[in-house]
Amino acid sequence: MGIISRFFLLLYVLVVTTTVLIFAGICTKLIPNQIWQGYLNYILIQSETVIVLAVMLFFSLFFLGYVFSSSKGDQRAVGEIMLKEGEPGEVKVAVDAIRHITERAALSVSGVREVKVTINKQKGECPIAIFVTIVLGQGHSAPLVSEAVVKSIEKTIFTALQIGGVPVDVSVKDITNAVIERKQRVV
Repeated sequence: MGIISRFFLLLYVLVVTTTVLIFAGICTKLIPNQIWQGYLNYILIQSETVIVLAVMLFFSLFFLGYVFSSSKGDQRAVGEIMLKEGEPGEVKVAVDAIRHITERAALSVSGVREVKVTINKQKGECPIAIFVTIVLGQGHSAPLVSEAVVKSIEKTIFTALQIGGVPVDVSVKDITNAVIERKQRVV
């Protein structure tokens, strides 16, 4: 939720809280009948009342949308990931570097034709979660290739970053019979 949405949520909560307090005063007879009935009659004949109710309905539906929306998009990792913080200093790794070694690890598995990697930040022991979408070559088993991709990524991440237990989620986007030639890299 962005800063503007939070500001409007604050205003909305203040209006609703004020309304609840007024109704509590009416129900407990702290506000006399003549006063609140006079104000209510005045409010009901104003044309702005319909506009205020429409705005309140809009914000109610807007915030209801946040309740049912997914929060995965908010967690996407960008920039750098803190791996270690100690006396000698901080160890940070760029998210793009993690993405590249993950892609290479997945492409090294037989049967994987294309790879798309998404890295999300998370709290806890492991600072990242990896989501891999692959295009599988025809004639290969999706469960076996997915398991091999997870093992390859876990091994590569542990070797390069010394992070164990990284959650890796693999999904197969497509199965293709096209052969994609890869050029050999000369080092």
